[in-house]
Amino acid sequence: MENIIEIKNLSFSYKDSEGKLHPALHDINLNFERGTYTAILGHNGSGKSTLAKLINMVLTREDGVIDGSITVCGKEVTGSISDEDAYDIQCRIGMVHQNPDNQIVATTVEEDIAFGPENLGVDPVEIRKTVTEMLKAVGMEGHEKSAPHRLSGGQKQRIAVAGVLAMRPECIIFDESTAMLDPQGREAIMNTIDELHKNTDVTIITITHYMNEATDADRVIVLNKGEVFMDGTPEEIFTQVDTLHSVRLDVPQVTELFCKLKKAGAYEGELPLHTEEGAAALKELLDSKRGQKCL
Repeated sequence: MENIIEIKNLSFSYKDSEGKLHPALHDINLNFERGTYTAILGHNGSGKSTLAKLINMVLTREDGVIDGSITVCGKEVTGSISDEDAYDIQCRIGMVHQNPDNQIVATTVEEDIAFGPENLGVDPVEIRKTVTEMLKAVGMEGHEKSAPHRLSGGQKQRIAVAGVLAMRPECIIFDESTAMLDPQGREAIMNTIDELHKNTDVTIITITHYMNEATDADRVIVLNKGEVFMDGTPEEIFTQVDTLHSVRLDVPQVTELFCKLKKAGAYEGELPLHTEEGAAALKELLDSKRGQKCL
């Protein structure tokens, strides 16, 4: 499968006001295939958001020292790049930030979603169709005339997602987009991401502190101290409970429970990642214990 993003030997150091360098990433080598869903995990300061901002050129050589390269849609974005190519890449790689208020620019929902396509010179008739389609995609039909500031945090974030989708990007990076939301809002955004993955060919990269949000991804990458610490499927990553704990990361609660049962000698099966799997495994375990007592 074709790579949409290729990162080779990437290192980055921030430059402060005094010109001092502060290393953030070291020797990163990663490829992201088109149409895949990747979750990037790591504690604060691990380099997750720095990596996302370099991919989307929010950070450039003006902000620090870059070694190595990032190639996006066939164009290197870490070297000398024309304004035209930079604009093209930023249209093709959308980003949803932590605070939706930073992305909402209009006084009504429909105007906000239409803002991107209007700036791209899309025909007004096509924009109207796009607004309707994007509202449906994020489950916000009927809110066309709503004022964004009157919406809940979760609803605002879904509008921010719709605004990015309206640009027809090839990849969307969700940079801790659920961090400021309550559990209901987080669930709504994760459902939107899952639907995008199932029903479109958009490449999805999500950066999160919540382990449960990564279990449905195709791939999980763990960063630690600016380096790639782990890289594999959710099953490969989250079943290495002690390894994740060593870098101050948790695992899904259901996985943690069954890991403790396993260490206590009360469970011998595979560690589940999802609550439904855990409930089924726990029922089977309890039924077997009752059967043993009957004997």
